[in-house]
Amino acid sequence: MEHQIHYTGAMDVRCQFCGALRFEREQLNCYHNGKVSLPPLQENPENLRLLFDADGAEGSNFRQNIRNHNSAFAFTSFGTNIRPPPGRGPYCFRLQGQTYHYAINLRADDPEERRYGQDGRIFSF
Repeated sequence: MEHQIHYTGAMDVRCQFCGALRFEREQLNCYHNGKVSLPPLQENPENLRLLFDADGAEGSNFRQNIRNHNSAFAFTSFGTNIRPPPGRGPYCFRLQGQTYHYAINLRADDPEERRYGQDGRIFSF
């Protein structure tokens, strides 16, 4: 069997609403065709910006491990309506409807009502 090569072209078409690049034949409903407007992103705090820009060992370590740092502080839980697929096979799950991430405050207003992660302690290894 001979393999055919499929070339989609260059990803060089820029969205007029957000500037994202896409392929020429890619269908995209970006920003609902301009009906949705998002505020510009805020600048990073100074201490975080310094870590990104630092030339020394601390900055290098931060950039190499940024995904691990982010995961360590991602105190969210995943919520959705999970529907198991019909039939037999390897484990997987199918999402139906919207997907949510629930986050809680790091400090509970009432110390007696604390939940996981609300004891005010953050551990970093």
